[in-house]
Amino acid sequence: MSREFYTDADVANFKECQSLAYDAVVAVQKRLKVGTTEKEAAAMIDEEIKARGMTRYFHAPFAWFGERTAFKGFERPLNLGNFPKSFLPPHFGLKFLPTNTRLEEGMCVILDVAPIYNDASADIGYAFAFGKNDAIEKALDDLAVFRPLILAGVCKEKTMAEIYDDVSEAINDMGYTNCHAKYPQGVLGHKVGKIPTGLIPRIPFMRFELSTFLYLGVEELSRLLNPWDNHTALWSDYTRVSADPGLWAVEPHIGMAYGGAEAGGAKETFGVKWEEILHVTENNAYYLDDNLPHVNRWIKREIAV
Repeated sequence: MSREFYTDADVANFKECQSLAYDAVVAVQKRLKVGTTEKEAAAMIDEEIKARGMTRYFHAPFAWFGERTAFKGFERPLNLGNFPKSFLPPHFGLKFLPTNTRLEEGMCVILDVAPIYNDASADIGYAFAFGKNDAIEKALDDLAVFRPLILAGVCKEKTMAEIYDDVSEAINDMGYTNCHAKYPQGVLGHKVGKIPTGLIPRIPFMRFELSTFLYLGVEELSRLLNPWDNHTALWSDYTRVSADPGLWAVEPHIGMAYGGAEAGGAKETFGVKWEEILHVTENNAYYLDDNLPHVNRWIKREIAV
């Protein structure tokens, strides 16, 4: 799976899947009300995805509100580096699952879903402020930095670890924290591809389907069996190779704490992200679609992208 090549028709399917997914979460944004829970928001995403003709998932919907958008108090799932030193087996990230946390005015919201359309998978993340919150709006603007930064690194054939470090350095320079470090394996991104849904039954686990584990797991198993093979479907800080040809869902996720005298000096935590598909070919790389909510936001606000 290291090197994946797609026809124009395939690429059109991936682009359509991504567009439909973003259309679904924007529709959910309009449906949210004060008091809506994360579980209810995730169910709304599922409704909107199915209304657009998609029934299978790379991963089912996630929704995070407030401080949970920064993964406050979360630990990285499947962190084998702490086992057996901690005498506790690696956990599966139960805290990431949607909860009964209720939406309040001024909260940050992240909606994340990865549907499959005509066997083409996509993975998107959409962040916004529910109501007025200047700190969140600024962070959403600051996310624009990472889109050209990641693309430039790929075009220069930097290793994924080098690009990861470039992103981390930019996050620190802007005064934010790296939230994607808490994803499984601390990924900045991961491969998406064609999932043969007709051949693999829908067997969900932790909001991921068996087909997803098979797609990502084959290459990871190969890498574990061959320690000299650095090729991987996961884009992390240890990936000492450049991005192989294929489709990569990249997801820079930044967080911060804010507060002031009006809040009695108390700090409130939030995180924001975007996630979209980067197409890497033999001699080029480009984002699959420029007509996406976060990109249109930056263009409207005259932020360079």
